[in-house]
Order: sequence, then C-alpha cells, then structure tokens
Amino acid sequence: MARSSRCRALLFAAAGLALGGPASATEYGLGNYQLGLVLPLAGYMPPPGVYVWDNFFLYQGTGNLYQNSNTRNPAQVTYNFAANIGVLAWFTDATILGGELGFANTSAFGSDTTTVVTPYVDALGVDRHVTTQQSVASFTDTEFSAILGWHAGDQHWALTLSGFVPTGDYDAARIAQTSLNRPSVDLKGAYTFLSLQSGLEATAALGVNVNAINTVTNYQSGAELHFEWTLAQHFPFGLSAGVGGYFYQQITNDGGPGDLNGTFKGHVASIGPIITYKLQAGAQEVDFDARWFHEFDAYNRVRGDTIYATMSFPLHTNPPSAMASH
Repeated sequence: MARSSRCRALLFAAAGLALGGPASATEYGLGNYQLGLVLPLAGYMPPPGVYVWDNFFLYQGTGNLYQNSNTRNPAQVTYNFAANIGVLAWFTDATILGGELGFANTSAFGSDTTTVVTPYVDALGVDRHVTTQQSVASFTDTEFSAILGWHAGDQHWALTLSGFVPTGDYDAARIAQTSLNRPSVDLKGAYTFLSLQSGLEATAALGVNVNAINTVTNYQSGAELHFEWTLAQHFPFGLSAGVGGYFYQQITNDGGPGDLNGTFKGHVASIGPIITYKLQAGAQEVDFDARWFHEFDAYNRVRGDTIYATMSFPLHTNPPSAMASH
C-alpha cells in the first residue's frame, strides 16, 4: 500500500466532526465525536510529514430523542447536517514509549437544518401538530488531537487523545446549532491488521468521550462509548472495497440542574460499504474515499444515514531515505 493511502488513516483517527454529528443521546441527541470518521485503517500511523485532509459530510436522521425520559415528549426531530471538514496533521520523528508522535487540528464549516414536529390534541379533541424549523450555517467547534502509533509487521496500533473546544455558533434559544457549547475529551485506541501480501484489512477502534457541562443550559451530558470496525480488501491497482460500521452506547446518565429528562441513555448501530481509490499524479498521490453508513437499533436519538466523501494527500513528507519502512 502506498504512503498516501496509509496517511489518511490517522487523519481520520485524529479527526472528529466538531459540527456535533449524531453520535449520542446526550443534550440535543448529539455528540462531539463523529461516528464512522476514523474508518478505515484507524490503527495505522502514517510516515513523518505534514498531511492535508478534506472531507464532505452529509447526515439526515429522524427520531424521538425522549423515548425513555420523565417528560415522555412525543416530538419527532429531524436533523439535516452538511459540512466541509479540514484537517491539518503533522506526524513527527519523535517517539514516546516506542510510539511515533503526531498532532492534528480539525476545523469545519457546516450547516444544520433542524425540524421538530410536536403533536397535540386541540380543544375539540382533534389530533394536530406544530412544525418548527430553523437553520444555521457557520464554523463549528474545534478539535485538537495528539496521536501515538506503533507498528509490528502487518499489525498497527494507535492511541489518540482529542479535546473539543466550543468555537461554533451556539444559541440555547435555537433548535439548530453548529456548536454544542460543551468541551469534551475523547480517548480512543485503534488496531489495524493489514496484510501486505493479501491486502486484507481488519480494523477496530474503541473509545470513550467524556463531556463537560453546558454552562448556558446547566445540562451535563453523559459519557459516551463508541466502537468502530472495518473488514476490507485492498487490491494492487489502488482500489479497496469493504464494509464497516459503528456501535454507540451512552454509559452514564445525563444530569445537572438543566436536565429535565431524568434517566436518559441512548444507543445506535450502523453498517455500510466503504470504497477507497488511490490516484497517482506524477510524484503526488491523492486518496479518494466514499462511505455510507445506515443506522439501526436507535434508542433515545435519531436514526438515519451518514455519507462521507473524502480527499487526502501529503503536503510534505521526509525524504524516503529518512523514513522508516512500514
């Protein structure tokens, strides 16, 4: 596998969607960590250098965020997210505990159109509903990551620590947001087996995101467990095809003075195809990626479909003589 196709893996490993993609049953039913973004090759650390990654993201999902709450709110929520996410990553020659050290910054410009349909019965006993829709477009929350990566033949490991900083457009009186107004920290471990002989890939990534309180609403979102996986075949002519998915489970309850929902945990799972292609343009290699994840088994959150279209390439790498061969 060429270096540029390898480099994209840790860009994904470092990058969460600061737009607050549909990752949880926390406040707004959203989370800082974006499920499915690390796939495929989540455990691979690329060679030292500077890398650029551009990702176009679409999500549409509908559901009841309050299936298990004290309020029993019957409202149906629909989220429509679109975003362009930029990642600038620097992977160094430095090592810590035998692992190669890297850093990444993720920022995005995104839009959110949120629709809430609330049913009610009028004074004459007739079933009616009220529909509210709002939109917002702006820069989103920002993520900073540090990564350590290890290699042993066909086996690769990565440990990523990410911090999310509220920098987007947040208004507690608005139903559409490009910020969640809650800092969080995510710790994720990833493993990739990639056979250089057969091209077979098996990837798994497991992490936990811990949220700070939203100081405007005094809502404390619970901690979130996320697991992502890929099985894929990499072919010699630059194409790879496979399947991947994610599983999410909120592991602690929401709380705080602003929590009116009581015990409030959610989960979701997804599965879908993943296709990548490496284009050689002279000395420059560019990787293209398409992923579609269809969600199911959603509880206390919306359920929908996620689409990613990705382009990544090295901006600068060390001379081949200075690189370790992986």
